[in-house]
Amino acid sequence: MTWTGAGPATWVDLSFNLSDFPITGLVRDDVTGDLYASSDFGVMKLPFGKTTWAVADSGLPNVEVAGLTIVPSRRVLYAATHGRSAWSLALP
Repeated sequence: MTWTGAGPATWVDLSFNLSDFPITGLVRDDVTGDLYASSDFGVMKLPFGKTTWAVADSGLPNVEVAGLTIVPSRRVLYAATHGRSAWSLALP
């Protein structure tokens, strides 16, 4: 979404190659511009400027991820799963 603060917002479809399933969390890495999306099937990553989502990292579980959080100062992405605890991923 792009919004300047005046007038209506402009929505842009960034689903590209994602399957038709609900996204439960979405975060943006403000350093790289990459997007991370969580779903019932794990965490996907859309690198800035690209049009193809891919699995974020093989170290994250392929289970329901209810939410994502990035701690910018530590360069860490946290993924809260259902029944598999919380996981972390070091960001570049």
